[in-house]
Amino acid sequence: MGNQKEERVVIMSQVEAVPIKELRVSPFNVRKRVGEVDDLKSSIKSIGLLQPIVVRDVKGKLEVVIGQRRFLACKALNWDTIPAVRRELSDREALVLSLTENVQMDSLDPIDRAEGTEKLIKDLEKEMPRTKAVDIAATTLGKGSSTIYDWLRLLETTEAVKRMVQEKRMEIEIGARLASLPKQQQTEVARVIQEESLPRSQAAKVIEYVGRQPKLPAREAIKTFLRETEEYSVTVSLPGSLYRALSEFARAKKLTVQEIIRRAIRKFLGS
Repeated sequence: MGNQKEERVVIMSQVEAVPIKELRVSPFNVRKRVGEVDDLKSSIKSIGLLQPIVVRDVKGKLEVVIGQRRFLACKALNWDTIPAVRRELSDREALVLSLTENVQMDSLDPIDRAEGTEKLIKDLEKEMPRTKAVDIAATTLGKGSSTIYDWLRLLETTEAVKRMVQEKRMEIEIGARLASLPKQQQTEVARVIQEESLPRSQAAKVIEYVGRQPKLPAREAIKTFLRETEEYSVTVSLPGSLYRALSEFARAKKLTVQEIIRRAIRKFLGS
């Protein structure tokens, strides 16, 4: 506890009033989509700025590393100065600080977060393989590697899919799965998933099914999948040896075990 108090005193002693006209937003600030700051302006006007921003000196010019929205709000309020803490930071440290701060607050647009994470990973790749860079980024941000890969896959989707994720009309995990499809199919599949209000598990299966039916138009493939799953929604108990044999056969045919069983039933019924 004593160390925490000492650290707090040191940080507070570093706070200074910095002229706003001398500040610019750091290119390593990960928040690219700022949005409206009217509510923040009203809050600051009413009760003041509760937390100083963090800046760094780059060749005699001050950059805002943390607190971009606070800075813009105070600038819009025509403040002459803003409380700030100066930190000596390298480019990578500035990026990491901006990214971790926003990830911890869970206040970052998912695409901004993905782009910032990709930027960090590319910087780390100068010194190590990509897989290790992803692991280090995950540890730094306090996330699992699978979560980081989901964020990165969002960058491989169409603008329409990105927008759905940004507007919270689609879960990040589903948006990430759509990256496995060609871009010309992603938007259409995403729209059908929304139209049908499919839960995450079924949406994931739909995306997998469409990926295995490249010759079918996306909408037709999805309708076929939904019709088949509705017609043959049954539970089948198989001996282990039979299930393993079916699994190997399904993999060879690039199908699922469930599809093999459905086709067998349809053939048996003569349909």
